[in-house]
Amino acid sequence: MKIYLMRHGETDYNKKGLIQGRLDIPLNENGLELARLTRDGFDRDGIRFDYCYCSPLIRARQTADILLEGTDTPITYDERICEMNFAEGEGIPLKQISEDPQYKNIDYLFHDPEKYHATEKGEDYADLFARVSDFLENELYAHENDYENVLVCCHGGIIRAFLAFMKKLELGKFWDNHQPNCSVNIIEIKNHKLQILEEHRIYYELPEEKKGTIL
Repeated sequence: MKIYLMRHGETDYNKKGLIQGRLDIPLNENGLELARLTRDGFDRDGIRFDYCYCSPLIRARQTADILLEGTDTPITYDERICEMNFAEGEGIPLKQISEDPQYKNIDYLFHDPEKYHATEKGEDYADLFARVSDFLENELYAHENDYENVLVCCHGGIIRAFLAFMKKLELGKFWDNHQPNCSVNIIEIKNHKLQILEEHRIYYELPEEKKGTIL
């Protein structure tokens, strides 16, 4: 079974460099277009999905709806692949957390994860990895012989958690893997073993007039 682990399309928060986390921000026009172009890329490569798991946040739902438009692919909305809860950092410009002492802990979250301590409002890395592990074991491994291609439409943080878990990365390297909007990571499950086939692949082709402006 192949898993297409994909980040949602662009939002205004992405464009402005604001931390999103659990904030339920919709796609902007560029994000909708990226999803449509990615769908066209899947079509060109003859990729059809037998099943889709999707984060319940609207930016992921909108992306999945566009990708699966006109198909009968079933979708399950799963809280385990919702974005990491960034607590007090949500809604704050990413560059501000390095400049404002009150956000020092959130700065650790993104730039020195081993020093980060989640508040009651937030989520720590152990809990994040626990839900990724649970999703892998009880959804993906459990259905490896049931489907050929599965779409997992989610978020940059959760994708990095999957990849870090599979690669057994040190926590300090968690954020090193770049995941552009609508990028796709292809993972194969065979005999209860995982293999990463491709990382952050881009399926969309931008028209000449939009190159350099859509992201």
